[in-house]
Amino acid sequence: MWRAETLTKSLLADLGPLYHNFSFFGVRNEQLPGPFAANQAAKAPVITAYIARSIAKSERIDDRGLSFMEMFCADGYYAMVASRLGCTTSVGVDDGRDRYFEYAEPIANRLGLTNVSFMRSTISPDSDFAQSDIVANVGGLYHVKDPVGVLSLSARLARQFLIVQNVVSLATDDADYFERPAPGWTWGNRFSRASFDRVIENLGLDVIDRHFNVLEGNARSEDRGSCYYLLERKH
Repeated sequence: MWRAETLTKSLLADLGPLYHNFSFFGVRNEQLPGPFAANQAAKAPVITAYIARSIAKSERIDDRGLSFMEMFCADGYYAMVASRLGCTTSVGVDDGRDRYFEYAEPIANRLGLTNVSFMRSTISPDSDFAQSDIVANVGGLYHVKDPVGVLSLSARLARQFLIVQNVVSLATDDADYFERPAPGWTWGNRFSRASFDRVIENLGLDVIDRHFNVLEGNARSEDRGSCYYLLERKH
């Protein structure tokens, strides 16, 4: 028992503090200080549940299995979750501007996830990616200049299901609110919960489930709202 705990604890130890806590995979690791642990505690149960539900409800069209794409993947955590939950192929895409992305491939290799790959690429409305059965856009919409365009791209790429998470402001309930750059930033954007709901409704996909909670790791009301959606392509 002592040896097993030592092995799982040491698997990622030399990588230092990481963006995500990888206890889902049966390993222990140090997580970065600040908002990371609290925000993962809010986001991961919902997003993981949506991935599992998408996999369970997806139609297997042929023998190729199910494909998954995580956009703005950072360290690739949810691409790895999708692989562990049963997706045949899983890809994480990120522009690599932050140091988190450099850990994605080493972590996947150490976890033995051979069907996960990573692509360094900017994500814009004109990006040319292959379609996947399930697409997760769960960490980058509030960073980009054209969130509606990137969200529309996500919808086009999703053959069956689209999972969306976005940070929204708690400082206003205005259904017309949109600010770019985000308040207090020189980049990014911010919706209210009501205004982002309207963007989702205009995508033309069926809303299977939606959720809302607070990112306790973020201090400002402009950064604390978190919206989640599970969307299915209409048949």
